[in-house]
Amino acid sequence: MPITIQTSTDGPPKRQLIELAFGEIGSAGYEFGRTPEEVTDALLRLNALMREWPWNLLNYIQPDYGVGEPDDASGISYEAMNAVSAALALRIAPVMGATLSPESRANLATAVSKVYALTAAIPSMPFAQHTPRGLGSEHRLGIGYSSPFIEETTDDLVPDGDADDIASI
Repeated sequence: MPITIQTSTDGPPKRQLIELAFGEIGSAGYEFGRTPEEVTDALLRLNALMREWPWNLLNYIQPDYGVGEPDDASGISYEAMNAVSAALALRIAPVMGATLSPESRANLATAVSKVYALTAAIPSMPFAQHTPRGLGSEHRLGIGYSSPFIEETTDDLVPDGDADDIASI
């Protein structure tokens, strides 16, 4: 009988994030059994966490109704898994009467900075007209470009080939 392994492109299951969070607190599942109420409460807190910035930029799959199922795919990337579970641990710990260790807090700080880097949007903007080119540029004096200022804008760009061919810009 062949063994079938299913892989998901929708990120780790929500249960895995919850188990990592409990492990971060020091309440590993193999030592302390989890009640369904604890898992549901953690799932509710996970859903609430993932609606806040910057977590809402990680493509988390919110449930259609209720709190969802722990075995549903989360939708986040595996790169952000540690950060999400550490932030969830910070939310769960006070409910359990626990605190995070200094190492866990340091892990959370590092992980959150990585989430900021993952979700950062780098703005791109053309130069304004008449921005000085600078002394190092070749502004081709005498060949139609006698100005040392940038006069081209994105409106001046014309794609090669068809007007509908955006890929050739």
